[in-house]
Amino acid sequence: METVRAYFKKKSVLIGAVLIVGIALGLLYAWVINPVEWINGEPAQLREDLRVDYLRMVIESYDANLDAELAMRRFKALGDFGDETLELVAADPGEVSASALQKFQALVAIEAPEIGASGEAEQPSVPAEEEPAEEVSAERPSAARYILPVCGATLLLGALLGVALLLRRRLEARETGLGMDFDSVEEAEYEAAPHVAEPMAAVEEEPLATFRTTYTIGDDLYDDSFSIESPATGDFLGECGVGIADVIGVGEPKKVSAFEVWLFDKNDIQTVTKILLSSYAFKDEETRGRLAAKGDLILA
Repeated sequence: METVRAYFKKKSVLIGAVLIVGIALGLLYAWVINPVEWINGEPAQLREDLRVDYLRMVIESYDANLDAELAMRRFKALGDFGDETLELVAADPGEVSASALQKFQALVAIEAPEIGASGEAEQPSVPAEEEPAEEVSAERPSAARYILPVCGATLLLGALLGVALLLRRRLEARETGLGMDFDSVEEAEYEAAPHVAEPMAAVEEEPLATFRTTYTIGDDLYDDSFSIESPATGDFLGECGVGIADVIGVGEPKKVSAFEVWLFDKNDIQTVTKILLSSYAFKDEETRGRLAAKGDLILA
């Protein structure tokens, strides 16, 4: 989890991730959810090899039914590719017979001058069973059908980018807040904070034993203890120790905000516990309330 957060702190990585997600969603919509469908296409829009196959079928149809008007209407559907496609068929007729090809070439030679003389080709008549061109074109999908999904995908991508940037700012603000130097808080605020524990009275007698322990950042399992024995007889009198009482934030290493110092006397049923708090933990009401149950609170 920490590795993912570290990557998303980089602006370039975040933008790249959002772009990848947006592209993936766009491809999913365009190829799977709502792919493009071509309808009412013209023979002139076919590939060259498919135009050749189309014209071969036109020639075979004309050879079978001798319908010159239908054959010319189908030939004119090739548009500017008509003559070129006819030459390709003549070079490679395939299964078209030589006689059928010659009859069709003669038909084209006869009809072509009429087209040039009149200046424009006659509009093909619409068969009775076919609907008018206006009604057919009305069935074609409007541009709005494609514009709306594109706009929706753009808005979704923008929303994802906004959410990602907002989460990134919150993470940065949280980590910045954890790293603040709370020692710079004004003295007046410190004076206003209630002191839970009174300073310990000075010890007049010499201590039975003195122990020293050192906490190093990164020692997340820090918990040190020492046995107390009588200097004269060596009898066991008790035990003392110190360990981590509270941390702030997440991640490694732990950010220690309080230590627990305890003393056990074998002749006393109660263990004395003192909680040493950092400036931040001591000023935080929630933290002090939670740690007060463990022992007396002392500002370190």
